[in-house]
Amino acid sequence: MYQSFSVDSQIKRIITDLNALPEQVQQASIFALNRTAEWMKGQTAKEISAEKRLKLKAVRDRITLAKANKRNPQATLSCNFKSVYVKDLANVRQTPVGVVAGGVMYPHAFIATLKKGGKPGVYRRTTTKRFPVKSVTVSIFDDASKIIGDLAGNEAQKVFEKRFFHEIKRITGAI
Repeated sequence: MYQSFSVDSQIKRIITDLNALPEQVQQASIFALNRTAEWMKGQTAKEISAEKRLKLKAVRDRITLAKANKRNPQATLSCNFKSVYVKDLANVRQTPVGVVAGGVMYPHAFIATLKKGGKPGVYRRTTTKRFPVKSVTVSIFDDASKIIGDLAGNEAQKVFEKRFFHEIKRITGAI
């Protein structure tokens, strides 16, 4: 999932109103765009973390940000939300029936540390035998795409405008 914002607004009007040079306007728009993308990354991570009861770090690590620069005046927010391991949920505990993680019951699952990886995780058996086992995951792609789509609307536009005017005033010395 990619969400892009490009720097393409009413530059001539802003140049005449603030007596700014085109280079200053470009620099201010790039700064504002990068800060808006960082804001979107944080908001997306917070909302998904709260909704799915995931650790914030587990969600934040799956969101990457390609910042804008002079050559490419476009910030790209890309998300890798294929699945999140249940071990990354907030509270994981073993019960006689299975594993409870983040308030959700996963029957027939168990917490174990395997020799291969050396890290504890939540697993389920794929057959009636002891091995093979498979890690239990939670899919959050649909929720993530909905949240990013909602943020990309009016909220991101308002944040961009606020930061842009702050940056252009800072660069031109109007503050």
